[in-house]
Parts: sequence; C-alpha cells; structure tokens
Amino acid sequence: MNPSPLVQIIGNICVGLATLVLLIPLPRMLSHYASKHLSDDQWVTPALLVLIPLWLLLMGALLCVTASGGFDWLRLGRPALYTLTVAASLSLAVVTFVFVGLYIRPGFTPSALYAPVIYLVPLATGLLVVLSVNQKLAPGIPIQWLRWPWTIFAALSLVVGVAGLGCWVVRTGRSGVAGIAHRIANLGPSSRETLAQISALDPETHFESLLWRASGSGNREVREAATARLRSHPSFLERMAGELESGHVEPALAFLRDAALTPAEEARLARPARTAMQRWVDRIPAPNFTTKKHLKDLRRWGTDMFAALTKKFAGTGVDFAPVIGDFKDKVEPTK
Repeated sequence: MNPSPLVQIIGNICVGLATLVLLIPLPRMLSHYASKHLSDDQWVTPALLVLIPLWLLLMGALLCVTASGGFDWLRLGRPALYTLTVAASLSLAVVTFVFVGLYIRPGFTPSALYAPVIYLVPLATGLLVVLSVNQKLAPGIPIQWLRWPWTIFAALSLVVGVAGLGCWVVRTGRSGVAGIAHRIANLGPSSRETLAQISALDPETHFESLLWRASGSGNREVREAATARLRSHPSFLERMAGELESGHVEPALAFLRDAALTPAEEARLARPARTAMQRWVDRIPAPNFTTKKHLKDLRRWGTDMFAALTKKFAGTGVDFAPVIGDFKDKVEPTK
C-alpha cells in the first residue's frame, strides 16, 4: 500500500472534518433532543442533518483507503471494493442513526447504553483511515487489531441492513420508499413550506402535531401560525384541557408555557395544567431505575417548566405547591 500525496491529503482532511462534526454538532444535537423526552419523530431531521455530512466525509475517507490499496487484502477487484466501501459506509451510517434514535428515545433503558456505538463507530472508522493512509508517518504500527474488528462489524451491519431494508420495502412498498426519498431530499423545509403544511392540518385530527409546532422549537412565525390553527378549533379550550388531562404531557405544557393566554383561558386551563404536571411527575422513575444523567435532565426540564407555569397561573387561585413538592421529592438526591 503506497498512497499518493493527493489521496493522503484528501483522506486526512475528510477525517479531520468528520471529527469536528462528531465532537461539536453531534453532542449538541443529542443533548438537546434527549432532554425533551420526545414522543414523536421531530428529532429525525436534525439527526440526519448531522449524520449525513459525517458519513459522507467518512465515506470519502474510506474511498481514499480503497484507492490506495488499503482493502486489497480482501482479494476483490477494485470496482467491487469501491462498491463495498460505499455499501459499508451506508450501513454504518444507518447503524449510527438507529442508535441515535435509541439514545434520544431510550424507553425504559438508560441512554448511556447507546452512546458508545454512536461515537466509537465513526471514531474507529476515522482511525482506520488515518492509520491506513499515513503508514509512512507512523511506520511499524500494526493496524490488524483495528482492521479485522472494523471489517467484521461493517460486514454484519451490511448484512443486517440489507435484510432489514428488504423486509421494510416488502412491507411498505413503493410509497414507503418514496416517502423516505422525499424526506431526505427535503431535510430543511423553508418557512413557506412549513406554513403551508400547518395551514393544511386539521386541528381536530392533528391537534397534538400542532401543539409541537406551537412550542418553542420552531421560529416565531411558525409558532404563531400553529397557535392560530389550534385556536381555530371550535372547542379549543375543552380540547386543550383534555390534552392536558389525558394526552401527551410535554407538548401540552410547552404550549402553555409559550402561548399568550387570555384571563379566561388561564382560569379554564389552570387545573388541567396542574393535572398534567402531576401526571408528568408520577412518570419520573425511581433513582435506582434510571441513570443520573436522565434524572438530571428530568430535573432541569421540570424545574424550568414548572417555574414558568406557576408564575403564569399565579392569579387563578390554583395551588401548585403539592405537585412542586412531589417533583422535588422525586428528583432531588436523598440526603
């Protein structure tokens, strides 16, 4: 293996840029969406916006290894090696995406279980490239200890990915493939497209979706449009109260925090808001059934949310002290 200077430079630059993506935007995205305790897929587009550049850069770096003969030990023709390199990169990207989803929405398992795969797979890929294209700079350093585990993991990911993709295509058909292609091609919809989507949503059947869009995660224009669409519901107050009492807690409370409520709305929604807060507190797991990080994230979210809501409903006469006390008992460490 004797890489040309150009291949060596390109490979090193790709690994360097991928490392920056791995160490700066990716942790920020994970921290931001993991702390939201999402019940929908609003994390998907931001995750793709980080993972697609990351793995395109790593794919380019791996292609440099292939071009310099780094995978010739597989005894395949160079065109087949290029194809396998692209396929392995895509399969590892899918694995990373799946584990990002598990990290953000871990269910009853600690999210820390999934972090090693998210970071170690790209780091191992980058290290493999660096050791492969810079052998003259570090002669005598064996790379077999990394090459074989990486190759085996990439091969397993490719087999599982192809099998999973085949089952998914059979199950969803052409519409599913078209939907994924459209989503990837439109990762960052413009405000005009988003507003058009909001105007087409029926507040009767898409009430929760509108609640998410009306919260603080979107820009002001989008939030105002979603709020106006929610208020167009003929029984807005009753539907909102029902969502607080029995629906998804997080978007409903976030809407109350961010929306400008009239005195009549504050009076009607104060008690349902307290009910929603109590429902959320009751779901907080015991310290021995979760991780310190998860409990810390819950404490931060609840502290900020409850402080804003108790202030907003201070003039309604509803007593929030019991639920605040329950919240503190659950998230503060036992002394």
